[in-house]
Amino acid sequence: MVALFVVLTIVLFLTIDLVYQRVQRRNSEAAEPALAYQKIPAINRISVPEGLFFHPGHTWAAVTESGYTKVGIDDFSRKLFGKIDAITFKKTSGEVKQGEPLFVVKQGKRTFEMVAPVDGIIESTNTAIAQDPSMLRIDTYQNGWLATLKPTNLKKNLEKLNIAESAKDWAREEVARLRDFFAGAAFENRLVGQTLQDGGPPVEGVLEFMSDEAIEKFEKEFLR
Repeated sequence: MVALFVVLTIVLFLTIDLVYQRVQRRNSEAAEPALAYQKIPAINRISVPEGLFFHPGHTWAAVTESGYTKVGIDDFSRKLFGKIDAITFKKTSGEVKQGEPLFVVKQGKRTFEMVAPVDGIIESTNTAIAQDPSMLRIDTYQNGWLATLKPTNLKKNLEKLNIAESAKDWAREEVARLRDFFAGAAFENRLVGQTLQDGGPPVEGVLEFMSDEAIEKFEKEFLR
């Protein structure tokens, strides 16, 4: 009888220990995405350099001394994309209109069309950036230009862009609008979605965590 009691006691303790280990494992697995998310840098500041013109579709234009216009993607979109796998051009020659797709950012299976900030004839494209998009993380505005255009309607185009203090105000408004967007967006990672929807700061590469439906809505509201 005593031996049976000892055996039952051992079995009971083993069962309790097994249940405890399973609970600990589940808690650990649930915490891992949150910890990984916390390690991603938060977007605390959007760079808006003086002298550049910013399109509402989050591309920029810089007028050079020679009269040409260099264009690229702004710091807001670059940080939201995070890791960029490739950049391709919708056109490498000919004319492009303001607001017309000029280049495509590829991230995994997803692609994002970025628009031309001004009208112009394509003079050159930055093949170095296209081959190594990681360079944009170091320099979004100087060596990070993507194409050079010969402007064809510059004065009228610039009236629709933001510069100097208006660009800074616009960038702050875009970040605030982004927070409101997150409140109703769907995320593939539930923990990330809860964090952002509860007012947590945007993080670099957050688009990687969003559902296809949310991505489509983001493109319509921010990139077009």
